[in-house]
Amino acid sequence: MPKAQIGVVVPTLNSAATLTWTLCSLRSQRDVTLEIIIADSGSTDGTADICKFWDVRTIYVPPGNMYRAINTGLRQLDAEWVTYLNSDDSVYPDSYSRLVARGEEQHASFVYADCDFVDYEGRFLFVMKSPAPHRLPGLVRLSPLFRGRVGFGQPAAVYRKTVFYLRASSGQAATAPSCGFSSSSLTA
Repeated sequence: MPKAQIGVVVPTLNSAATLTWTLCSLRSQRDVTLEIIIADSGSTDGTADICKFWDVRTIYVPPGNMYRAINTGLRQLDAEWVTYLNSDDSVYPDSYSRLVARGEEQHASFVYADCDFVDYEGRFLFVMKSPAPHRLPGLVRLSPLFRGRVGFGQPAAVYRKTVFYLRASSGQAATAPSCGFSSSSLTA
């Protein structure tokens, strides 16, 4: 069976202090074929040198909006499964393979898991437990606690690229019935 393909966009702006850790965690992913795009907004701190060292594709996106940088990168990915990872985040070596496998198994378009938080030295702080899939749309839409923010740890989430295009073409966020949510008790 061929390895699943996943594309990851990493937005950067002067991220030299943390980017090596992020890229190391991405390059350590097992059982997936990984496509990485760095969406940089004009770093002046050595971020570009780190990208060259790790031989990752880098695109320039004007500064001012991290999500514009992420979306620009997402449009350029060829993989079926996509996500973004902030330049100070990391993922366990089997995170993406487990998330994608869960998505394929459940025929889902969006998969998320619990998310571990660590400090700058990599020491475990706490786990962000994700809600069950049937609870997620209501939490995001209705809860004053979330105020429109998502109820899961973004570094522990992947989605099919078709969901990105669905959202982009409609100008609105995709809803649960059009996405097919799946969660996992796996910590990514």
